[in-house]
Amino acid sequence: MPVDDALLQRVLTPYFPNCRYLRSAEAVFDAGGDGPPALLRGVLAIPSSCYIDDTGHFNSVEFNICYNQLVYTLMAQCVVSGVTEPFAAMSLDEYLARQLPDVLIHDFASKFRQPMCIERFYGEVRIDEVRDRRRFLFVRTSVRFWDDADGSSEGSVSLAIVDRSGTPRDVRTGTRS
Repeated sequence: MPVDDALLQRVLTPYFPNCRYLRSAEAVFDAGGDGPPALLRGVLAIPSSCYIDDTGHFNSVEFNICYNQLVYTLMAQCVVSGVTEPFAAMSLDEYLARQLPDVLIHDFASKFRQPMCIERFYGEVRIDEVRDRRRFLFVRTSVRFWDDADGSSEGSVSLAIVDRSGTPRDVRTGTRS
């Protein structure tokens, strides 16, 4: 299922224009229960780094930014498509309000197998597990990136989605609206 460009642009709105690396994406949902409940494949490009002179290869900061853009888009697509509980229970406006203040990286690991070209490459993020805790959701994901010249990297990231009250926190002040 292709991700609608309007949805992709809404998800990427918090990023500065020169830091919107995800160009297009498609989501895959497993109704049968044999695979991951949801995954997203995307085409990415980094025309120029948003924070440093050109290193000539994909690095850990860019890995994290690209991961975030993929996983935020996947969760938004789960909301819009009405699949993968508990995302299906949220409205898109609620999810987008919570995207930055309430989605926290709990654990992050990455491995770089071969240097990657950043001009055009691909990424895939999978939701491997969602556990509903009383005060937060625990989301275990895996991610990989590759290019057309055998460059590759991979990782695993655990997220905690906090504040189950449904009232998003203001990112700057920490207060609830």
